[in-house]
Amino acid sequence: MAKLVTGRIDDADELQRTLTALAEAGFDPREYGTFYVGPAGQHDIFPIGGDAYRDKATEESAGGAATGAAMGGAAGLAIGAVGAVALPVAGIAAALAGAGVGAYVGSLMGAMSQAHHAERSESTQEHPVEPQGGVRIAVNVERLGTEARAMEILRNAGAEDIVPAEGEWRDGQWKDFDPRVPADQTRE
Repeated sequence: MAKLVTGRIDDADELQRTLTALAEAGFDPREYGTFYVGPAGQHDIFPIGGDAYRDKATEESAGGAATGAAMGGAAGLAIGAVGAVALPVAGIAAALAGAGVGAYVGSLMGAMSQAHHAERSESTQEHPVEPQGGVRIAVNVERLGTEARAMEILRNAGAEDIVPAEGEWRDGQWKDFDPRVPADQTRE
């Protein structure tokens, strides 16, 4: 496995400046490469789409949905019951419709209230916490003294999420890159 440094670059001009700076610093074009990482959850790893059965940030959402549905259903039933007094003919239908709408809205609000932004340190392949999508650059830093220089070039160019990584490097490309695994967790 090759030692790598990777970062995200959001601007095309910054990317070009970074590639030029790497070449001027003596990096061979086969020692660096760029690639695009799609938005989290949109890598279509599963046959029906998606990347994981569930993610770390939504583990508590089911309980929140159940609580919200119960509270929303009760509130909707109460509002529907008030409507039933005003409209005796359609009263039962109004009460049931109010309970249904309340339960639905309550379940959505309850689920969302329990979702949170998971930290990258909580990430596993089964429960990913994916980095932000966009253009990434990876630099092979196997040669002695190149790691610090590559990190400095990426920092000076305005790259974000700069981290050391490890992976299979061949012909200027990170061949075994997996968008579900944070790059900093690939290096032992």
